[in-house]
Amino acid sequence: MLILADALRLLPTPACILDAAGRIVGCNAKATGVWGREPGPEDTWASMAGNDGSGRQFQALLESGQAQTNAALTLCPSPETRLDVLANAEPVWDEGEYVGTVVTFQSRPESSGTTTRFWDMLDVLPAAICVADPEGRLTYFNQAAADLWGAVPEEGSSLWSAPWRVYGSDGSVLPHDETPMAIAIRERRPVRGVELTLERPDGSRVAILPHPTPLYDATGRFIGAVNMMADITHQKVAEDRHILFARELNHRVKNALATVYAIAMQTLRYTDSLESFRESFSSRLLALSRAHDLLVRCQWQETPLKIILAEALSAFGSSRLDVEGDDADFGPRATLTLAMTFHELVTNAARFGALAEGEGFVEIRWRVVRDEDGERMVALTWRETGGPRVEAPVESGFGSRLINHNLMALGGSIEMDYAAEGLRCEMKFPVINEAPATSSAARPSGETAGPASPGELVR
Repeated sequence: MLILADALRLLPTPACILDAAGRIVGCNAKATGVWGREPGPEDTWASMAGNDGSGRQFQALLESGQAQTNAALTLCPSPETRLDVLANAEPVWDEGEYVGTVVTFQSRPESSGTTTRFWDMLDVLPAAICVADPEGRLTYFNQAAADLWGAVPEEGSSLWSAPWRVYGSDGSVLPHDETPMAIAIRERRPVRGVELTLERPDGSRVAILPHPTPLYDATGRFIGAVNMMADITHQKVAEDRHILFARELNHRVKNALATVYAIAMQTLRYTDSLESFRESFSSRLLALSRAHDLLVRCQWQETPLKIILAEALSAFGSSRLDVEGDDADFGPRATLTLAMTFHELVTNAARFGALAEGEGFVEIRWRVVRDEDGERMVALTWRETGGPRVEAPVESGFGSRLINHNLMALGGSIEMDYAAEGLRCEMKFPVINEAPATSSAARPSGETAGPASPGELVR
């Protein structure tokens, strides 16, 4: 090793000698000039290189006694200095025993500052980028890649033993050596269009679209691959939401058409003239339309009972109405059911009851109570006064049947008292914020259970 140390001083390039443990035991003045200081007793290539990731990887190769030719490395001897070099390592053996390595290095021909600026730009890009050598060892990754992985691996560590898990499009675990990056390195070809799910060490998941591409040096030698990983989590969430919305829309359209058909058939059954049918059917169809508008305004979320009633009574002035009660919110299907129920009551009041004459008055009161099972129930009283004399109908029409059916579908009940001074209805129904759960096998995919629609009156 002493003879080698003397020879170093004669070399025209920076050079150093490392022992079997990877410590620098000698160097020439040119190497000291690059590093900016003399190496200490415990200094290694990695420590003199500024602990850059590529330096740590190169150090590991040196300690294993592997020869290296034109290894592209970056030296960072100070925060202000960054130098790209090509290094050559030649192991020294003594009677079959590895005793050290001779390393020579020089500035890369293209390293006139352009390469340094290139890597600096990659460091600040929001796109996740990593580079691996032909063995799958990381030689570079930017902060965006570390953020995407949810981990900061050691440069020089193998991608095949990364701390994150990868899942294929079918949800199965994908071994690291079968990922697109591994395929790009093994088969030396770009891989495109393979969506993956990456599970970080903390358990969170992110959808990614990798773009691994083989890399070759100026001589055409394969030197690894670069991978740009696009985070498509938001895109996948949007796609899933779009599919869900499409299914929900399809379900709602079918329900709406079934409801319209039922209203048409039942209205026709209980009317004795085309003009009467046209008036009743148009009124119910407009009520259904207003109920859907109400759901849209409430974003198909919970709708307060006060707003449902206000929509149903909107055609009449507040001077003829007295509406008051506790707060109670209802889910979309229950909202539609109640809207159609109150429409029938309002229509009856406008044609035959208190709202048919100018002096009539409708009082609506309700309170939220709990039944014997602790379920929240609305106890509502609809009372009409000041209208024409009321007589009980000889036969129930479609409106009465619809009211009774709707309250039963909600899990409630109704009692109608056709007193001469005005109709009085006592209703009780549960506060339904969400559709009751039923077995998924009992309904088509994407369909939610809940109160029956008028479509279920069709026989």
